[in-house]
Amino acid sequence: TGSPSDSEVALSCGISHPESKEEAAATMIQTLAFLLLLAGKGTTVTTTSPRVKLSFHDLKMRHGLRTYELERSCCYDALLLDEERGRLFVGGKNYMASLSLDNISKHDRKIYWPAPVEWREECNWAGKDINAECMNFVRILHLYNRTHLYACGTGAFHPICGFVEVGQRVEDSVFKLDFKSLEDGKGKSPYDPNHTMASVLAGEELYSGVATDLMGRDFTIFRSLGSRPSVRTEQHDSRWLNEPKFIDVFWIPESENPD
Repeated sequence: TGSPSDSEVALSCGISHPESKEEAAATMIQTLAFLLLLAGKGTTVTTTSPRVKLSFHDLKMRHGLRTYELERSCCYDALLLDEERGRLFVGGKNYMASLSLDNISKHDRKIYWPAPVEWREECNWAGKDINAECMNFVRILHLYNRTHLYACGTGAFHPICGFVEVGQRVEDSVFKLDFKSLEDGKGKSPYDPNHTMASVLAGEELYSGVATDLMGRDFTIFRSLGSRPSVRTEQHDSRWLNEPKFIDVFWIPESENPD
């Protein structure tokens, strides 16, 4: 006869009988020890620390909570974390703020950036609430280079953008908007502060998903800034965008791998 197969060998080993009770006991102990060894190798015992849950009130009582509020402002829709400078940049209604990551309630810097009076009046004539909607809501904050941010606001339904100087070193305390170089923000920031939008700065080019008209019906993905001409998706073409709700956008750099 030929050599037995693997299954036959396993089967013959499984049904073989020891010659004595002592040998049977020894075989059983060896088998049990082997199985326990396998179980030990296949099982990972993990211990986790219990989670500590604290309410807002508990955090406040333990002095573990820091709050910040801009006077006569609200709607902090633009947040930009800059760990290199140790700052949190915030955009709200008529204001931008630079806050310390060590304690946001201290050492703050503010820029007052209201919409011009004539823009607010035009906004009001168009049927908008002059106190609730006809303001400059800062919706975009991006790191533009090592010394400046790029910021955009609704401008009382007249979108507007500009550069904010923040300095190059951590020790620099500068936080200043260049009011002389403000530019049109159409296609970058929404007109209406209630409209959703998303944007990302890729290199020196700004990509925005936004409504580009007063009524909020002309939705587009818009490329601006940089050296190339501005470009947008086809206007009023539902095959491109059909009443979108822009939430967020991310820049994924090209891979160095040619494949």
